[in-house]
Order: sequence, then C-alpha cells, then structure tokens
Amino acid sequence: MRFTLLLSLVFLCVITLAQVKDIEVFHLAQEDGTLQIIARNNSSTLQSVQIEATLTGMESDIELPVVVVVGAEREVVAFTLSPIENTYSYNTRFSYIKGDITAEHDDVTVYQLPYKSGESYTIDQGYNESPTHMNQHALDFHMDEGTEICAIRDGVVFEVVDEYDKGCSSQECSKFNNYVLIQHADGSIADYSHLQQNGALVKVGDVIKTGEVIAKSGSTGFASGPHLHLEVYVMRLTGQKSIEAKYNIGNGVGIPQSGKSYRQN
Repeated sequence: MRFTLLLSLVFLCVITLAQVKDIEVFHLAQEDGTLQIIARNNSSTLQSVQIEATLTGMESDIELPVVVVVGAEREVVAFTLSPIENTYSYNTRFSYIKGDITAEHDDVTVYQLPYKSGESYTIDQGYNESPTHMNQHALDFHMDEGTEICAIRDGVVFEVVDEYDKGCSSQECSKFNNYVLIQHADGSIADYSHLQQNGALVKVGDVIKTGEVIAKSGSTGFASGPHLHLEVYVMRLTGQKSIEAKYNIGNGVGIPQSGKSYRQN
C-alpha cells in the first residue's frame, strides 16, 4: 500500500506539470505485471520526448534514457518495465522539444528560391554574417511588404504564427515575429520569418509542394525593415541545428551570397 501511494504521488506531479506543457508521461499496468511507459502528445505539433527513469527492483526492456518522437495528438509506448524483486518502484523524468530530434538532413537536396518564377531579389545578409546570422546558415531576402513567398521544398506545414503587427530593430521585438514552419520528408524544417500580419496563406497540416505560395512577406519581429528571413534546420534537444542548404541559383547550384541578386527561373 505504501508503494502504491508513493507511485501515485509521483505521477500526479508529473501529469500536472506535463499537461500544462502539452506532454504527459504515465504508465499502463499490463496483465502480466509489467508496466508500459507511455508518452502522450496533447499538442498540435510533433514533439521529441526524452525520458529517463530511476529503477528499484525493476528492469527496462530497452536502454535508458530513450528518445521517442510523438506525432500531434498521439501517444506511443516508450518502454516497458518488469519487476525483478518483490519490492519495486520507479520514477521518471522527461524533457521535450518541438520537432524530430532524430532527423538527419538529406544533404543532396537542392532547394528552390522562395519566390515566383521570373522574380529577382537581393540577399541583404547571408550565411554566418553579422549582425544577426553569426553561426547561423540563414538568408535575408530584401522584399517589399506583401511579396508572395513560395515553398522551397515539398513538405507539411508544421507551425504557423501570423497574429502580430509589430517589428523593430531591437531583440525585444523577437516575440512579435510572424512565421511559417514547413517540415520536409527528412524531418528538417524550413523557417519563413518576419511575415506581415495575417500573412500566412496555409494552415498546420497542409501538404505543400515546391513553388506553392505559402505566405506574404513583412517586417514583424526583430527586423529593421521589410525582408524574408529563411533558414533550414533540424531540431536537437539543445535547440536548432542550422543546415548549410544549397539552392538552384542561375544556371547552377550554390549558396546565395550577400549583396547579390538572384532570379527565379
């Protein structure tokens, strides 16, 4: 009875905390006496969950800690615990982040420029450049507000924010950034940022084709003027890992350079 009470208290704390943060980790008792540890995602976006456990008188069917990738509004069996002694207990701890932290970018992929055929725009800031792209493979395309932005690769809309109407040259304005995130087949994500208010033309879950119009550019968030901030990355538990994406530029493949203009074929 004492063990049962202790276990209930532990999971009450975990579930109360997790529900606020969209993730629950809990157990389901099986008829054979084992416990399945379940990770449930209550959010509208895919999440990666890392689970650790302290075991007494129990063993896991897999090595811990473990990372599980859980789709939106889904749950998965992370691992199974089996008692190996008469007295046993366990406790779990977990962390999570949006996206698939097991994703590996397909480096042979060549991306399309983010605008319509026949249009040309200048790169204001390129990869690893100051003031805001140091250690970041991101591109800033100089665009007037309301310019139609096109998808650079096939994917599925992962997240959309377009409610804000404020932008400034101070980092304090970062919280007002409007953006569309599109996840690709390899798990990487393209970030289209600084969109105008109500500038997203897609919604979460939409299947997108390369070249499809997805948004309108703006100057919201941490932005000194109208432009499109574009970056491809994969997620890790420590945050974003920026990808040195290559693009179809002119008659070849390469990385757009600051100060140069590029026409979409």
